Amino acid sequence: MSDADVFEPDPAVIAADLADDGVHVDPALDGVITDDQLAQITALVADADSPIFVVAVPLAHGADLSPNQLVTLVNRELQEDGTFFVSRGSVEYNWSLESTSYGVRSDNSDLFARSVAADRYPSDLGLQVRDTLEIYTSGEAEAVYFEHFPDRAESGTAQSSGDGEPTQVLGMDVPVAIGVAAVLVAVLVGLHRRRRRRLGVRLKRRALQRISSAQTLEWRRRAEAECAALGERIRELEIDQRSDSTAWGAALDHYQAATAILDRSEEAADSIGAMVLSRRGDDALEHAVAGRQWTPTVACFFNPLHGPATTTAPWETSAGSREVPCCRACRRHIGRRREPEILDLPTEDTVVHYMDSGAEPWASTGFGALTPDLLNHLHHR
Repeated sequence: MSDADVFEPDPAVIAADLADDGVHVDPALDGVITDDQLAQITALVADADSPIFVVAVPLAHGADLSPNQLVTLVNRELQEDGTFFVSRGSVEYNWSLESTSYGVRSDNSDLFARSVAADRYPSDLGLQVRDTLEIYTSGEAEAVYFEHFPDRAESGTAQSSGDGEPTQVLGMDVPVAIGVAAVLVAVLVGLHRRRRRRLGVRLKRRALQRISSAQTLEWRRRAEAECAALGERIRELEIDQRSDSTAWGAALDHYQAATAILDRSEEAADSIGAMVLSRRGDDALEHAVAGRQWTPTVACFFNPLHGPATTTAPWETSAGSREVPCCRACRRHIGRRREPEILDLPTEDTVVHYMDSGAEPWASTGFGALTPDLLNHLHHR
């Protein structure tokens, strides 16, 4: 495929291919992924503990259609939950993978895995996909990431004294009169255990901060990409007599709102909110061009990144018990008396469910799931 060619995916064809073995390779990539690599990729997908889908396509960097938008279109056809890995790039400009999860918890393993694989094999898509899946399914993605990028790992050793614990225990003037060697050993063992517990908490908090920072940056990048893609589509399309002017106006309003949020904030909740607005704007634009009326598509209350809500479930909110819109996976969790996969937002040293974060207008509206008129709430923010 030359630079002059524009990749125009057919979501139905991709979904049908994924339904077969979880892997789709666009015909334009013939020879880019070898038969041996494809066999390894297919085997890794088949052996994964949770559903994985690979969409290998020549989606150029800066294309109007983002990988996440492509996954949204494909998922509507496929109607299956899982983690989707989508390629973007070209032979001339190297490759990278994007990932989007529907109905499954995203613990950053996908981010860690594809970051390492992209650094190892930027110009070989087949090896990059295979490496990503091997790391992602290993259960050791975080460890592999910090081993590959040691400069991003925690510096220092467990012997550092920055945690406030005594570091000169053996230099203390231990009263000989109290004791027996066994008493001294017991004291030292107790101090050592307490030190390890406190040090462990400190290291976990720092590790959590690193992970949260990486996730926040990823959300921000995705929000910027989706917002930019919507803007390009709006600029390229023209309204005519067949278009629905109300839907067209909604697309413009949502694009402007998403842009304004990204201009003034880098908070995680705002990045996710900008994604929600961009996706609504993209949906409104499709309706406008088709000449159809548009109403906002409600995302899963528990995590808007799960995609559109397809059912409802009972949930205790600040306003009392009510039925909330959600995806099928979250409904299954609640039906089995388990907590659904709720979106967590990072704080200084921990994470909280977004509805308990105080991040407005997202927390009180469920990112629009409870009160679909997000634009009105943004105007009163």
